Amino acid sequence: MIYPKEQLKNLIKLEDSSPWSSAKRGWRVELLNEDSGLNDFTFSTIEADISKDINYECCSDEEGLLLRVCLEGSGTISTAGVKQDYFPNMVVAIQVAPYGKINCFHKKGRQRFVNFRFTTSFLRSIFENDKENIRAGLSSLIFENDRVEGEAPFILREFLRTEERDIAESVANPSISGAAGKLWFKAKAMELLSGWSYADSRDNKEFFCSRQKRAVLERVDKAKEYLSDNLQSPLDLNSVAKSCACSPHYLSRLFAAETGMTLSLYLRKLRINKACGLLSSGRLNVSEASLEVGYQSLSHFARAFRGVVGVSPSQYARSL
Repeated sequence: MIYPKEQLKNLIKLEDSSPWSSAKRGWRVELLNEDSGLNDFTFSTIEADISKDINYECCSDEEGLLLRVCLEGSGTISTAGVKQDYFPNMVVAIQVAPYGKINCFHKKGRQRFVNFRFTTSFLRSIFENDKENIRAGLSSLIFENDRVEGEAPFILREFLRTEERDIAESVANPSISGAAGKLWFKAKAMELLSGWSYADSRDNKEFFCSRQKRAVLERVDKAKEYLSDNLQSPLDLNSVAKSCACSPHYLSRLFAAETGMTLSLYLRKLRINKACGLLSSGRLNVSEASLEVGYQSLSHFARAFRGVVGVSPSQYARSL
């Protein structure tokens, strides 16, 4: 719904930091291109660890398109009666009106996303001579922007492509400042729009999704292989992540989502299963098996063993 301006005067802007003030130390809400002198688009980033869900209403001061790139975390964005949930490695596109309420819900935990907000006039200047090739919904937003009250706005959710994620990561941590920033941010805007806006760039969406899933499984398999090869060593998350070519935090979340357990729990079960095999073979006693699978403390080994198997290692050995 589009509200009269006076009803929205107390609403915060989309890029406002006040809803995040209760986040844990180190949170970051930043308007990235504020000093670039560019008013046709606004880039902002939010990074925060929140101990409870956050829900707030905000608004946009310009009509146009919002692309929210979710790098970590999950939430829901809604406006004018339409809403869309999103999760890590997704991009949500939503039409925003100058006097339209936007409701933002963020699930507790780690949140990291980048907002790309483009004015309709900017999009029109770019795609004026290419209307027939861009997405139908986007074309309507730009060139038929006469939505009346009660008409649903444009909204879309898709998986991120690698290049889109790279752009978001780059924009969240700009490598250019000062006078060069204006050109750099505009280049990033054009790069993102050139890949996202055209219908043919998403024709192979199902293939892309399956490729994403395959990449996830490959990373999980690499992590399992690394842990198996380094059974005797203490868990070093940075080393495991490096072997999988991703960040430690991303790997931890990915691994838990796919296996239902943390990396440390998986390693513990791997070690205990190996210990069970050693004890069953009769070649090693309990102390030797403990050292063989990476436990320097016998009491820690016994506690871990009981947690996985249900009995102490000595009881297990006697039952063989």
